[in-house]
Amino acid sequence: MASLTRYRCPVTPDDCPTSASRGFCAIHEWERLVPERILISEELNGPGGSGGSDGAPERRPGDGGEAASGRRQEGAGSGPGSAHEPTAGREAERAPRPSGTRPPRPVPTRPPIVRPAPVRAPTVRLALVLAGVLVPLRGEGEAPTRLGRDAPDCAHVTGLDLLDQISREHAEFFWESGRLYVRDTCSSNGTFVDGDRIEEPARVWPGRHEVRLAQDVDLVVVEIDEFGAPL
Repeated sequence: MASLTRYRCPVTPDDCPTSASRGFCAIHEWERLVPERILISEELNGPGGSGGSDGAPERRPGDGGEAASGRRQEGAGSGPGSAHEPTAGREAERAPRPSGTRPPRPVPTRPPIVRPAPVRAPTVRLALVLAGVLVPLRGEGEAPTRLGRDAPDCAHVTGLDLLDQISREHAEFFWESGRLYVRDTCSSNGTFVDGDRIEEPARVWPGRHEVRLAQDVDLVVVEIDEFGAPL
C-alpha cells in the first residue's frame, strides 16, 4: 500500500492545519512544519475505516509486507545518491516566507570623497639693488625691510652712511595681501615711484616700477632664487 507525507506543526499538531509541502505553520508562523508519513487508505477512510469494499482488514505499518516495503522506500530515498535530495532542496528554497517579514535591504555604500590638496602659489623671493648691493626683502607676515643710513637692513651696504641726501630712516618695503608696497618714513628728501613723490604707500613690482630715494639714489626691485642670486 502506498503512503504519502504530510507536514504538521510541532507545537500543536492536532490543532494546526497540515500541509502537503514544506513550509511554516499558519498559526505559529516561526515554526517549521515537520514531515509525517501516513498510508493513503488512512488519509481517504480515516484511522478507523476499512481499506476496501470486501471488508478485508487493513494492514498496519507494523505488518511485515508494508513495513518492509516502507523501509525499502525510505532506504532508497535517504542515501547520498538519492533522487529525492534535489527535490527536497528545491522545496526548501520554495518554502513560503513567514507573513509580515521582509528581506533586509542592502545598505548602499558610498565611495570615499577624495579632496585634492590645495595648490599653493610658488614663493616669490625679491630683493633690492641699492648702491650695487643686494638687500633681500622679507616675506609676507614678517617685519618690513627698512632703508636708511642707520637701518640695520642696510648695514652691509658700503658707503651708504656717507650719502647725506638719504635720511637715517628713509623708507620701508612691506607685503600686504600678496602685494609689495613701499612707504616713505618721513624722510627729508622724499621717496619717488615712477618719478612722483609718494605720500601714501605705493605698490611696486620688479620690472614695472622705478623707485628712487631722494634725488639720485635709484633702487631696482629684482627676483632672486633660493640661493639669493638674481634671476
